[in-house]
Amino acid sequence: MSGKYEKNGFELPRCTDIIDDCTNISFGLKKWAAAEVVRWIRKHGNSWPGCWLVDDEDLNRAEKAYETTGQTALDVGSEVHNAIEVFLKREIARKGDGEAHWDITDPVYAKLSGQAMKAFNAFNAWQKEHDIKPIVLEQTVYSESGCWAGTCDFLGYFDGKLYVIDWKSSKAFYPEMRYQVAAYRSAVGDTQLDIVGCGVLRLDKTDGTPEWKDTSKSYEKDLRIFNRMVDLYFERHPQIAKKAGWNIPF
Repeated sequence: MSGKYEKNGFELPRCTDIIDDCTNISFGLKKWAAAEVVRWIRKHGNSWPGCWLVDDEDLNRAEKAYETTGQTALDVGSEVHNAIEVFLKREIARKGDGEAHWDITDPVYAKLSGQAMKAFNAFNAWQKEHDIKPIVLEQTVYSESGCWAGTCDFLGYFDGKLYVIDWKSSKAFYPEMRYQVAAYRSAVGDTQLDIVGCGVLRLDKTDGTPEWKDTSKSYEKDLRIFNRMVDLYFERHPQIAKKAGWNIPF
């Protein structure tokens, strides 16, 4: 998963930071709504007929539960990304000869948490149906301007064609995923590789099924949207823009 990306001692914004800043407008409302529910329970809940007493410690935990759930999702995503990386690096080491596989006694596989194991099983089922030959994995990429960075999960051959692919263990597909993989494809494209496609593989951590979305056809539109988000992000955060070396394009 993404770490820190620095430029001249300054931590660059991540691709996901830029997208979240433009799309995650409900985050403040989420915190407010959770606080309001807890406030109401404190005021009225213990007067309900037959209701047991709820102490302040429980209510404080309930108010922050969305943060815990979010962090758990991030942890599961990190587990899955790590397992896929190990799995595919073995494929690179074999130079594509033989079938990549896991044994249930493999330490990496055996240590996966329940949800992460289901998500990885989804990946394993998907890769068995396709010809997957990685070139690089979890590669740090920088925008052409050098003002933002990110981690490209997969660059390699997907059924004989050069693709950039992003792994997701989310509950559903969201438009933001298209913008992210388009940004990575654009950044990786600076290497002059003949990349012909991109897509997102969603790995369900509940039922263990894979869901593949080829976003190649919407790539140019998705990239235009992302680039406008970059402009908006730096317009909204001029101090970050200055440190990142972003120049106003208009």
